[in-house]
Amino acid sequence: MTKLTNLLMLGDSITHGFNGYHDLQHNISYYLKQELPNFCITNAGINAGSLSGQRERDLTFQVDHHDFTKFQFVTIAYGTNDFAHSTAGLTTIGKILQTNLTKIRSENHALNIIGILPTNRYDGNIDNYHVEGLGHYTFEELLTELERVYQTNAIPVINWRQEAPELITEDNFKTALADQRLHPSEATYQKNGSTNCQKNQANHRSIARISTI
Repeated sequence: MTKLTNLLMLGDSITHGFNGYHDLQHNISYYLKQELPNFCITNAGINAGSLSGQRERDLTFQVDHHDFTKFQFVTIAYGTNDFAHSTAGLTTIGKILQTNLTKIRSENHALNIIGILPTNRYDGNIDNYHVEGLGHYTFEELLTELERVYQTNAIPVINWRQEAPELITEDNFKTALADQRLHPSEATYQKNGSTNCQKNQANHRSIARISTI
């Protein structure tokens, strides 16, 4: 019998599979499973989750309530709700992410962690990349800080603007995003899953090979 590799996905509504109106059965973890049949994927994404919050849906609570010794891989995908809904500053957000990464690593030194940066936002029908959020930083600055923290910890990062620059653009966001603002359509979720799989393989010398061990 093939031994399954356990993957935990932590994140917000985009990980969970919300399209802005309702939860989708075919979300990013569903499409990842098609690419990685030897993986057991636990999708722990929760709508409205953030880095800076302390509620059940947020990263700190999730880290405190998962046993990371049971997994070989974990993806972390938060940040967009901090930008849009939190007054926490960028330094605070970076420190919270670092604290949680340290805790995860202390529980399982062999765990493969993958950081996933937030996908593009189009509040007000414009790319929010250079727009300032409630915490007085731009979306670009958020991505830069999250990537810095991950890279400081030698954690590979999926930056959608680099890995899949045509995924969500000014020309296609009204169809790529089901709510024409933030949440992906099912077709975009499928593309997300494929990009995640390719990135995982590149950074871990073929995740498919690991899954057969």
